[in-house]
Amino acid sequence: MKNIFQNKRFSFPYEYKFPGQASTERILYVTRENRLLLILRQLFVLVSAIVIFLIGLFLNYLIGEFLAITPGFSLILFFFVMAVAFFTIGWWWVVSLWQKSIAIVTTQRLIKFIYTTPASRYSLALPLDMIVDTGAFTRGFIQTFLKLSTFVARSSATSSGVATDDPSRVNKKYFYIENVKQAEDLQHYVSKLLLATRDASKDMQTFRPFLPELKGESRASFIAEHFPQFWS
Repeated sequence: MKNIFQNKRFSFPYEYKFPGQASTERILYVTRENRLLLILRQLFVLVSAIVIFLIGLFLNYLIGEFLAITPGFSLILFFFVMAVAFFTIGWWWVVSLWQKSIAIVTTQRLIKFIYTTPASRYSLALPLDMIVDTGAFTRGFIQTFLKLSTFVARSSATSSGVATDDPSRVNKKYFYIENVKQAEDLQHYVSKLLLATRDASKDMQTFRPFLPELKGESRASFIAEHFPQFWS
């Protein structure tokens, strides 16, 4: 089975495995930040690389104009190499962090893996039986402009610090899945999931996965036709 962190696109059925997954735990949904956030970071890397090269050209001009020294092609070549190196490493870095940082809904918990570097990560998990309530909202200019939103689940655990992606200052009272397009639909789904775990805990292995692309009758028809074993 393919490494879940190497999947560029997640699709139903969610036949993946993740570190620490229990043998009876089934994945109901997998997601990551919307690709628009990745594109913005890639554009930042590209613009930064161009700026580095332009700085080299500008310094080459200043040295020749005011110091009466001809730096030659070596200075421009040096900054060109710096720009290419920055672009290559930066592009690989932002793509790796975006691709590997994922959030998962299972029959037992909400869990997310956050990569701080391409080689190091931390994870946060919230058992379903500890969720008090859920919400969905849009915050900040970027989310408003890109039409994205945030899903949040509030835990019965005691709060300890400010909500942040810094693992040393994590707020244990809230679990966020940020910068996604289906936050409100996900909230409704998790609410149904919480009711199911309380009222029909023995049947959770056949509880319907979250299908963000399908809604209402279209979803019901698709499930009934292709996966009649699922219920919700």
